[in-house]
Amino acid sequence: MDRRYAAGDVPAVAQKLRTTFRTGKTRPASWRRAQLEKFRTMMWECSDSLCKALHTDLNRSMDEGWLTEVNPVQHHIQMCLDHLDEWMAPEPVMIDPVNIPGYSYLEAEPLGVALVIGAWNYPVQLTLMPIVGAIAAGNAVCVKVPSSAYSSACSRAIAECVHRYLDPEAVCVIEGDRTATQAVLAEKWDTIFFTGGCYVGKMVAEAAAKNLTPVVLELGGKSPCVVDRTADLGVSCRRIVWGGFFNAGQTCVRPDYILVDDAVADDFVAEMVRTVKKFYGDKPQESEFFGRLINRRAADRVNALLEQGAGKVVIGGDRNVDERYCAPTVVDFGTDVVAFEQSGLMAEELFAPILPILRYTGGADQVIDFINAREKPLVLYAFSDNVALQNRLKNETSSGATVFNDTLMHMASHKLPFGGVGNSGMGRYHGKHSFDTFSHQKPVLGKYFALDWLVQRYPPYSSLDVKILKVVQYPRNGWKNEFLISLPKYLIFALALYVMWKPTGILKMVFQTIADFL
Repeated sequence: MDRRYAAGDVPAVAQKLRTTFRTGKTRPASWRRAQLEKFRTMMWECSDSLCKALHTDLNRSMDEGWLTEVNPVQHHIQMCLDHLDEWMAPEPVMIDPVNIPGYSYLEAEPLGVALVIGAWNYPVQLTLMPIVGAIAAGNAVCVKVPSSAYSSACSRAIAECVHRYLDPEAVCVIEGDRTATQAVLAEKWDTIFFTGGCYVGKMVAEAAAKNLTPVVLELGGKSPCVVDRTADLGVSCRRIVWGGFFNAGQTCVRPDYILVDDAVADDFVAEMVRTVKKFYGDKPQESEFFGRLINRRAADRVNALLEQGAGKVVIGGDRNVDERYCAPTVVDFGTDVVAFEQSGLMAEELFAPILPILRYTGGADQVIDFINAREKPLVLYAFSDNVALQNRLKNETSSGATVFNDTLMHMASHKLPFGGVGNSGMGRYHGKHSFDTFSHQKPVLGKYFALDWLVQRYPPYSSLDVKILKVVQYPRNGWKNEFLISLPKYLIFALALYVMWKPTGILKMVFQTIADFL
């Protein structure tokens, strides 16, 4: 049966997924585990077809396609399988004395029907990774694959694989361009997970707000990369060139511009040139390890940026719009802050194999002020052995993540959450954080009919009732020991039981005296 869904199918797909979720099919651990195991099989058996699609769309080598797109999803699936029972188990919460006898816990409840909108720059990882978390959390999922106007080969490959391996009643894929995106945003969902640019992210947030739908926005921005005089320039340049030019610079967490201490700037720039040549040769256009821009429109945009002629191109600058090619390019603005700030290269996220450099002379203060004058980045990178500088950058700026002495590698840890702040996004995922993102942590309190001891909460209130309630609810006043905090309440609880069972005048007098004392 043909299960290719387009924009016109969205209402029917949404209704089908809602019906499936309401039956409770996706809630049991057995269903989640079975789907994750099929997902794992899919990632092994479809690995070649997905990597070939990545090569078609982005000129990604088969090895890099597997390493950066397929393998991270495989790790994520296995982590969810390993910890699924643990994550699903109710989390006991200590009962407050006023609720004795009783019990309380937190239960991870699936949100319902999740909409996942993938991105074209890492179409496999950024589309499939959130689906893993959504399934592990027990949701039905509608997947809008990246636009067919961008990564068409990957979108088709993802749709075919998902339809072949996963439950068609609970996971559906919508293909198409912006009209399909508009169609899914017109529907009501229980949560929306979007990866992409800030412009479309605002549209997603606006659509979600109409239905008060929770939304995760994984966006981007201009992530700064600071290099101070204590950095190992050889290691730093290898890691910066790799992170900055991987996937032809079309990476949301790439270092987008460099601030280098003027004292080591000449050596740094020379090492950058040597490293680019070492990685990609004298003719990067012929290297199997250098990618291509996603389409002609992107190539035209990058061509226009470089034609402005701002800064000094120290390496690269070559491009071929017809082949969607732009060489790995380093542009040095020296210490000219005004020219750097006014350059088109600093106007917005580059999403291109271009690294503009500004040499700073004003120390940490200049760097921090420059970063804080802009929108909060997705990542702040800093190459330095100066712990004091590291602490200042971490504590005096705000970013989705802070990474010292490397680039991109925080994405390899499933124990670290990934997400932005401010203009770079909201919400987070990876590992347990993905499960939590697609779950509602529902508080549960259970009481018994026996021992309705705190009768003082019911009107009418006597003066003694008020005193008892004040003791029971007395704030801790800085006490940190949980037992000491609760001790007065336990005493009142014990006395109240005696009063209920033996309501003699003497006991009431004792009760009154203790209440006055406490």
